[in-house]
Amino acid sequence: MESFNQEQSYFGLDLGNSSIKVAQLRELSGRPTLVTYGDIDIPENLLASDSQVDQDKIAEYVKQLASDAGVTSKNVIAALPSSASFTSIIKTPKIDLKDLGESIKYQADKYIPIPLDQAKLDWAVIGEDQGKDELTVLLIAAPNNLANKYLNIVQKAGFELLALEVNALALSRSLLPLDNTSSITMIVDIGTLSCDISIFTGLVPQLVRSVGVGSKAMRRVISQNLGLDETQADQFMKKFGMQEDKIEGQVFKTLKPVVDHFVDEINKSLSYFAERHPKKGVEKIVLTGGSSALPNLPLYIANSTQHTVEIGNPWLNISYPADLQPTLAGISLNYATALGLALRNFAK
Repeated sequence: MESFNQEQSYFGLDLGNSSIKVAQLRELSGRPTLVTYGDIDIPENLLASDSQVDQDKIAEYVKQLASDAGVTSKNVIAALPSSASFTSIIKTPKIDLKDLGESIKYQADKYIPIPLDQAKLDWAVIGEDQGKDELTVLLIAAPNNLANKYLNIVQKAGFELLALEVNALALSRSLLPLDNTSSITMIVDIGTLSCDISIFTGLVPQLVRSVGVGSKAMRRVISQNLGLDETQADQFMKKFGMQEDKIEGQVFKTLKPVVDHFVDEINKSLSYFAERHPKKGVEKIVLTGGSSALPNLPLYIANSTQHTVEIGNPWLNISYPADLQPTLAGISLNYATALGLALRNFAK
């Protein structure tokens, strides 16, 4: 899913359900350094449309955003939503690399729920078990129509698509130290339509999955249960979150079933990993996404999972002017994917 030269200049493009974000970096004094960033709101669910007219509209938004942000490259790396792609970690016998591709393609049919002739397939060796003479392989597939949609949007905007990658991989680069090789971390990305759960050893993925509930479902239950419109529901969610002692716990009680749903999925993922890696445990959970900093939500997840939970900092690996600190701190949760895409050259 890529045509990529390590020396090429490019920017990260995060196409979301209700907004588009870009980020561009360059190397300065050996550090990834911010060149520019920006975002633009788009009509909700526009990206979900397969209409050529709607794709042309998105392309115009991308073109406008890149111009307004002062992007200096024509090359793009874009993120595929985990919820719309298929990711598996598989074991395969250790064989010559020239034969590995055919072997993996043969095995992929067992893991990919759509016909292989309808999917873009990519893979990477992420581990080697010397004792069992096996390789651990990351297998990623995306429906052809999805990959072609992204390609069409980027080209219509006047740019060249260098690569597509699952957003969970981008998040690991922006939220974890680039020199991290052994820490075991779970990343939970609370998006608009889904909650993505990933586990990494260093920057190497061990589990990637998506749960079909996100901030939109949280807003909807508040709106329905408390008789508020969507805007008011969003304000109540952001102000009161999971605080039991605010407005008689009405927002907390309303949100709890939705939050408990993805907390249950987090616990299932922790148990799944523990069963397969009994000597290694997840050391902490890093939250990202616009709703991850709701009042008391990190504490609630920490108590429910018995794990350390922290809010991710996607500027962790990036240098930027000191006077931007107040601005960047306030928008950090929204830029994790775009920055992770832009960090691709810097994670060796």
